[in-house]
Amino acid sequence: MRPRRFIPAVMVPLALAALVGCSPTAPAEREPPKFELSINEVRDASKEVAEGMVAEFPEATRLVEADPNVFACSGEEPGIGRWVWATTFSSTDLASTITQLQQEYGDAVTSTGTASETVEYADGSTWPATGAHTLIEEETGSYLLSYPAGTEGQVLLRVVTACGVVR
Repeated sequence: MRPRRFIPAVMVPLALAALVGCSPTAPAEREPPKFELSINEVRDASKEVAEGMVAEFPEATRLVEADPNVFACSGEEPGIGRWVWATTFSSTDLASTITQLQQEYGDAVTSTGTASETVEYADGSTWPATGAHTLIEEETGSYLLSYPAGTEGQVLLRVVTACGVVR
């Protein structure tokens, strides 16, 4: 038997595949990445929002600011993470400022309460809020404000950023 008989049978499908632009070993079309921002870009965006929230409070005085920590994003591939940090500050006009923030963020306000309770985030995670609280969740992250009832006192702002790529 001569191998020349089989050459046309093998060459025709390969030539057609080359003309069409696909081959048996061509990779499938890649999906666009789910997370485009780096974890540091996400942190910077969330920090800007948090700073803006604190700036809304009259006579805000920072008391304590914890260093941010990085955690893996639940249910995501390795290399996808988020930052979590908290800051505590005092202010002289809590009630009206909280109301103003709730109105400003509108539908992004996902939870409010007047007593200590466990707050559930959109992703299903929970965190204990002490006293009254407002949870704001938007594309840059989640912002949990815990504060006493009344006009002045200390506010705890817990920030959980959106997920980003660890590069």
